[in-house]
Amino acid sequence: MFLKKGLHMTLVFLMFFFFISSSMETEVYAADRKASDKNKVRVWFSSEKDPASRTWYDGPLEVKYALDEQTPLALTKKKASDSAAVYIDPSRRYQSVLGVGSSLEESTIHNLSKMTPAKRKEVLKKLVDPKDGIGMDVMRITIGTSDFTAQEFYTYDDMPEGQTDPKLHHFSIQKDIDLHITATIKEALAINPELKIIASPWSPPAWMKTNENLKRGKLKDKYIGALAVYFRKFIEAYEKQGIPIYAMTLQNEPLLEIDYPSMYMPPSQQRKLALALKKEMKKHVIDTKIWIYDHNASGAWNYIPPILDDKKGNRAADGIAFHDYDGDLSVMSEIGKRYPDKSIHLTERSVWGTAGADRIAQYFRNGASSYNAWVTMLDSQIKTHHWIGTPDPTLFIQDAKNPDRYWNIPIFHMTGNFSKFIERGAKRIESNYGSKNTVSNVSFLNPDQSIVTVIINQTSADQKFHVVSENRQFEAVIPAKTVATYKWK
Repeated sequence: MFLKKGLHMTLVFLMFFFFISSSMETEVYAADRKASDKNKVRVWFSSEKDPASRTWYDGPLEVKYALDEQTPLALTKKKASDSAAVYIDPSRRYQSVLGVGSSLEESTIHNLSKMTPAKRKEVLKKLVDPKDGIGMDVMRITIGTSDFTAQEFYTYDDMPEGQTDPKLHHFSIQKDIDLHITATIKEALAINPELKIIASPWSPPAWMKTNENLKRGKLKDKYIGALAVYFRKFIEAYEKQGIPIYAMTLQNEPLLEIDYPSMYMPPSQQRKLALALKKEMKKHVIDTKIWIYDHNASGAWNYIPPILDDKKGNRAADGIAFHDYDGDLSVMSEIGKRYPDKSIHLTERSVWGTAGADRIAQYFRNGASSYNAWVTMLDSQIKTHHWIGTPDPTLFIQDAKNPDRYWNIPIFHMTGNFSKFIERGAKRIESNYGSKNTVSNVSFLNPDQSIVTVIINQTSADQKFHVVSENRQFEAVIPAKTVATYKWK
């Protein structure tokens, strides 16, 4: 009996010793691995192929890198190097990041609606899923139709010619429901609940305009209040559908009158509309943000100050939206410095190739908190839309003869070099831009204190460079015509 009890005690002791030893080894291993991870830089490559070429509409092409992870690099102590240098200072912080995305306008949704449910979900996951896709987290939608639609132009309160509806008795978003717009947006939100929806109108109802037409024209001053109510009703109607509107602009490209839904809106009128809409929002307890302007840098200085230099106008506006079709991007930075309490957003511009990726970097370097491409999917016959030109290739292209077959172009993965790794709430941090002749970059500090640097090589040769941050550095080579994301702690 005594021997059995002694043997039992010995076994218990040995098991306890083994457990403690194993636990200590596990903790040591985990600590070593954590220390090892802190000295590693993770790397992802995406490369260009025939940027902006319409041959992409003919079918997919082979691309060397498609957001492919590479062998991690060693993070070492700072040392001398003769390669191009990128200097990062995490202590110098700038704007917070809202996110990166594209658009879910009706042309895209029309094509998505032709797909089987499984394929449509597959495309949406590639767009917005932070794990299995590129994690886009800001999507722009239209209030009524834009030029990129497969439908006849419409708003939410169209009336027979000669009739008006100032009390908006006929307001309805039923067409958006019937055309699967709300259902598709909700599907995207189900995949990524952190997705923010921003909205822009191309035209108010024709009866509100001087020419009584959705194309061109101006808003009649007597309908400023009615248009504010129209926008409020849109926000509430989408909210009832389970789609919160994070922010909206008051008029897409307010300096442009053209032969698709559009309207000239001078800054004095936009200021009055912002005040009226803010009043509506306050009355109905709506927290959607108002972003003014929504047009090119070239017209910004003549448009924005008349709104924001007015005290009431300044209080009504939460942010400023820009497009990138004309003007110098430095204007965004200058406007941001003049109005530091207003967020800056690049709400519309599609780009292609490494030059396009560099353009995205410049948006952030000039103060943008978000970036949105424009038009996500046309088909291989470049349909369906009402734009006056011929669109360059979209992020996804659908086979017109087989709607479930689709492919993406390289800028999809290059955009992922930003959207998948820069987290909401990240701060852009100081870094020297570099050069288009070697490498250029933009850098961010994520909320988890990881650093993300996107390096762009627009040249036709591999480029050697080194990155220095807080007395640590890593050396790397980026292939020709490639975008690379480097992430470390």
